Amino acid sequence: MREDQRLLHGAIDTHIHASPSLFPRVCDHIECARGAASVGMRGVVFKVHHGDTSGRIPIVREVMGDAIEIYGGVALNSPVGGFNPFAVDTAIKMGAKMVWMPTISSLNHLQKLGAPHFPGMKQTKGVNLKEEGLTIFSDKKRTKIHPEVRTICKLIADAGICLSTGHLDVEEVRALIPLAKEEGVKHIIVQHPEYIVDASIEEQVEFAKMGAYIEHLAIFCFTHWGAYPTAKNAPPISVREQAKMVKAVGAAKTILSTDLGQLHNAPPWEGLRVFVQLLLENGIKPREIETMLHKNPARVLGLPLKAPVREAEAT
Repeated sequence: MREDQRLLHGAIDTHIHASPSLFPRVCDHIECARGAASVGMRGVVFKVHHGDTSGRIPIVREVMGDAIEIYGGVALNSPVGGFNPFAVDTAIKMGAKMVWMPTISSLNHLQKLGAPHFPGMKQTKGVNLKEEGLTIFSDKKRTKIHPEVRTICKLIADAGICLSTGHLDVEEVRALIPLAKEEGVKHIIVQHPEYIVDASIEEQVEFAKMGAYIEHLAIFCFTHWGAYPTAKNAPPISVREQAKMVKAVGAAKTILSTDLGQLHNAPPWEGLRVFVQLLLENGIKPREIETMLHKNPARVLGLPLKAPVREAEAT
């Protein structure tokens, strides 16, 4: 078996998009789970920008059986009321494994991209309501944090699940990590620092030292996304640049995932294979990829590091 194929066995993708969604998607949840299972992946986490995927997960599990582990979570955008502790509490009770801070509704996203869209990908039914932009800060000097954010962190800590920083900016991430740690959150992911967040390598190292995992995505293997960096005067986002970030931060504090599901990109399981191959070609060692794609995702999801033996494998 080729190295790229072998490294998919036991992999967990913590960031996948599937339909139904208000953005066009290449596959639905069941098709995606089947595709991931077909290449030997251990698990997937489904995300939607407009709500909570937790309630969809039992249906997918019923179809898939024990072929693959499937999880969901809630994104704290305007459709769920932004920083809404009730939405988080409900998601946790529905089995959520991840809470994403605001993404397309974040002030940072709207300032960088101008709308709750992405370059070359708009919401299928348009946007009728104006987004004001969500920020964790409650004052213009950006020194105080909304009390609801602290409540949300406490709920996440009590449930033992993972907090993702979403599309918050660097200053927000720097303030959120210690607050979350103070409330007892054990697992924090800084989401795609190379895009929208626009954290430098030095800032990524800083966040890792503060206790967060740094996420890097397969989506930037595909030029439709990598060609449009949001940082001023930045070069196109490439796996070569991501490999530099991984080497600076270290595999122990890095998570690899895809963020795939768009019509113009490869399906998530194939996109992940391409990402793995390109990382190998850029000097990332197989054991480092196993740490970032198998072990660290299991850690943030509160799963055993060793995948359970499936019935098909046992026979």
